[in-house]
Amino acid sequence: MEDTAALLGAVLAVMNPSMFEAGMNCMTRIANNPEKISKREHLAELLEVWTSPLTASSLMNNRNSPLHRDTGGGNAYMDLLVSVGDYVNGRFNVPGLVGDLWYCPGTVIGLCGRVVRHGASAVGERFCYAQYLRETVLRFWGVPDPDWVNIYDIVTASP
Repeated sequence: MEDTAALLGAVLAVMNPSMFEAGMNCMTRIANNPEKISKREHLAELLEVWTSPLTASSLMNNRNSPLHRDTGGGNAYMDLLVSVGDYVNGRFNVPGLVGDLWYCPGTVIGLCGRVVRHGASAVGERFCYAQYLRETVLRFWGVPDPDWVNIYDIVTASP
């Protein structure tokens, strides 16, 4: 999971540099202020293996998800979804944008889950790993909201 989370962090740095920076600011503030964390008994050990700029993750197994919007992140926050497994007919549905997308094993999707209605379905053994940045975490640490990403941000990003 450490390698996967680190890879997703790199993907986020390209897809939404402002959000990557906001997440890194949160992680730095957590590491530098452990006394502000209520359940901090294992915080030092957790921070050694937490390789992501995103503050939360979810795991879903063999779950077809109906159309929904996510509530944990802010409007401009991008959620990252990774689908793996041995399945067929994977579909990721985003009716407000393009409809159904092919959702094969190994797919990484980034979307503003609070704004864009989405759902997924597949036949077989599917595992979805989602990472996201909680709006409440940014508020707690006083980190400004990331900007909306646009194509100019991606094209002009420094290597």
